[in-house]
Amino acid sequence: MFAIGETESMPHRHSRPSALTAALAVLAALVAAGCGGGGGSGSSAGDAGADGDFVAQVASFELVAGPDQRFLAGLSGNGTGTVVSFGSVEMRFVYLGTRERPVDPPQPRSSVQASFLPVPGSRVDPAAPGPREVKPSEGVGVYSAEPVRFDTAGFWGVDVKAPIGGRTVSAKASFEVYAEPRLPFPGQPAPRTDNPVAGAAGVEPGAIDSRARGGEAIPDAALHSTSVAAALAAGRPTVVVVSTPVYCISQFCGPVTDSVAALAERYGDRAAFVHLEVWQDFEKKIVNPAAAEWIRPEGGGDTQEPWVFLVGGDGIVRQRFDNVVSDAVLEAAVAELVAPA
Repeated sequence: MFAIGETESMPHRHSRPSALTAALAVLAALVAAGCGGGGGSGSSAGDAGADGDFVAQVASFELVAGPDQRFLAGLSGNGTGTVVSFGSVEMRFVYLGTRERPVDPPQPRSSVQASFLPVPGSRVDPAAPGPREVKPSEGVGVYSAEPVRFDTAGFWGVDVKAPIGGRTVSAKASFEVYAEPRLPFPGQPAPRTDNPVAGAAGVEPGAIDSRARGGEAIPDAALHSTSVAAALAAGRPTVVVVSTPVYCISQFCGPVTDSVAALAERYGDRAAFVHLEVWQDFEKKIVNPAAAEWIRPEGGGDTQEPWVFLVGGDGIVRQRFDNVVSDAVLEAAVAELVAPA
């Protein structure tokens, strides 16, 4: 059944570990544990739900009423340590109302097909037959549906249905849809972030990139050579990745940072590429102010990452990708960003 209330999301919540970690086993360890840093006490996007042998959990970070957007959810065995991967699943959405005015029974809205989206850098064939229940080493990821539109702000539910082992399994999860975006959103001006670059005086290298610990050099020079503010002031299209490659328990942040670094090698003559490290001080749980401008919700709430934002030379956000994005989709978006008008 669906429930309205305080939500726990499948993605990384930085202010506290997810309460679902034990129940969701491998899927939670990969996707739900806190891996960045943050503050605030707001709720996040999704609430896990179990229906018999399987558990569904929303993996989208911020969903907004009105525009078409991408919707992500994961499916795992209930206490088995397995994940559901490959193929496609059906997602059925219902409106649950608001905290003050819940809807009973839930109002059916739409149904979409969602395709398997593996974690970037994993050596799996996304076209392999499925869906099927597998060990995480055989292929871990989420199911992605696009475009999805939510017509009303409030709480929603998703029923994920998948044909597995000759039967159709079902698992439900609830999530919140906001009336307005709380993070940089397509069509809005991007933050003019004056982030420190490699070699900045008085800034610990590990606060610029968490991989630069113990005397290690800051990697991926192309991602740490300019600030967002400087790039936008020069009228350059800019790709901003907000991640913490070392401290991300889910292991999503390192691969997406590597993906952006690879794109910087191919498109660096036509766009600026900037990595914003989440942690200024991991031990003290202090978030970098530069990262907070992109991932700390307006009005308070938990910070979540990784994020990739694409900003036009005019300083307007063109696209954004939360949590998991394939190399092919990300490269297509960058190619569109730098294409001549």
